[in-house]
Amino acid sequence: MILYRTELDSGLNSKQFLVPSSTLGLDKTKKSVKCVLSCNKTSTGYRIYGSAFYQAKFSCDRCLNAYEKKIKAKIDILLTNNKNIAKEKNTDVILFTMSDGFIDLSSILRDIIIVEKPFKSLCGDNCKGICYSCGLDLNLRQCNCKFDSSLNEFKELKNLIK
Repeated sequence: MILYRTELDSGLNSKQFLVPSSTLGLDKTKKSVKCVLSCNKTSTGYRIYGSAFYQAKFSCDRCLNAYEKKIKAKIDILLTNNKNIAKEKNTDVILFTMSDGFIDLSSILRDIIIVEKPFKSLCGDNCKGICYSCGLDLNLRQCNCKFDSSLNEFKELKNLIK
């Protein structure tokens, strides 16, 4: 996703961009990522802010079924030619000199999207998972497995709590 200095100078106001997910290297994302960006000129450069919307495919960590989830990522980037601000190692500050005619935000957008991926992927809050004995999806129906409570390998840990 390339933004030209002329666009930044004129000031973006909720401008929409459709970025193909293939250009971002996102394999689990639908065809494109929708970005809505605005830009303000600041004393040190440009502040680009907005949101990225995308729909990604995940595999549930409990039941292993595939599901899709809509995700919104916040974008807040400062483009500056001030090297002192850029040295702060802040991920949202990018060095943008006066001689640069454009900036490619593809790698930054990709990073922002990857950070928004959930740590634990669940198809729903009430997902029951699969039976660890027969492998049946407990969201679809209850299995007939009988569990022997004496085989609980965590039984001894309960004695530590007492």
